[in-house]
Amino acid sequence: MKNIYLSLILFLTIIIMSCGSSESPTPVVINKPSKEVIAEKIWEEFDISAEGNNMQEMKYSMKNIQVKEGSWVRINLKNEGVDPAMIHNLLVINYGTRAEVAQMAIEAGVEANYIPDSEDVIAASKLAQPGETITFEFKAPPKNNYEFFCSYPGHAQMMRGYFFVK
Repeated sequence: MKNIYLSLILFLTIIIMSCGSSESPTPVVINKPSKEVIAEKIWEEFDISAEGNNMQEMKYSMKNIQVKEGSWVRINLKNEGVDPAMIHNLLVINYGTRAEVAQMAIEAGVEANYIPDSEDVIAASKLAQPGETITFEFKAPPKNNYEFFCSYPGHAQMMRGYFFVK
């Protein structure tokens, strides 16, 4: 009789255990208010003029730009030209890619502001007509040496400089 009771208890224990859920218990989540950290952008601003009124005179007023890594850059490009052919922009590109990017810019055409769809282009302004000022902003890329130039056809050799991120 004792064996029957033990068998019955064992049988009921197995049935009760098999009725439970196979899922693990749901963890309790306590919603704590999170602290939102809003970092203020550190801006570095440059006023650069596109000078000259013909192909021999045209140049940027700055040959070198140096910024800190992680800063935000604002460039005010002022086209001081008056001749209708003096249309300029400014592209910041990976070092050593100027000739290739300049060729791709020509292929991109005026509709794209002579800005090619290339991973070598870090930032770019739209075209500035004579007398116009264009402002563009971007986050500085990682520490390295870069270049900048005007991608308007025929301008890349004369209108160029270096962009250093320290």
